[in-house]
Amino acid sequence: MDNKWILFITKLINKHKMYQYDSIICLLQSKNKKLKDDLDFYKSIFKTHGNSAVFNLRIKSINNKRLWVDKVHIHADYKLLNSLDIDNEVNEWKKPIKCER
Repeated sequence: MDNKWILFITKLINKHKMYQYDSIICLLQSKNKKLKDDLDFYKSIFKTHGNSAVFNLRIKSINNKRLWVDKVHIHADYKLLNSLDIDNEVNEWKKPIKCER
């Protein structure tokens, strides 16, 4: 009777471990996908803003989708500026620039 009980417990433990491994694998796959998406986003800087200085580029979002924005050229693109998700820097960009004399 003891051997059957030990065998039963061993099978339960192995099933539990398999569920743990499956959940760990799913977690690692999702993290891997997120990292690949981040890498693709950072590589896109060279495709979308080849003529911009990197230190002028900011990561902004539209409906929680990230994109690169050139802070020097954003003032000329009112449609893009008004479609960006609001943060402190975007609010500063929307303020009119005072003329100096």
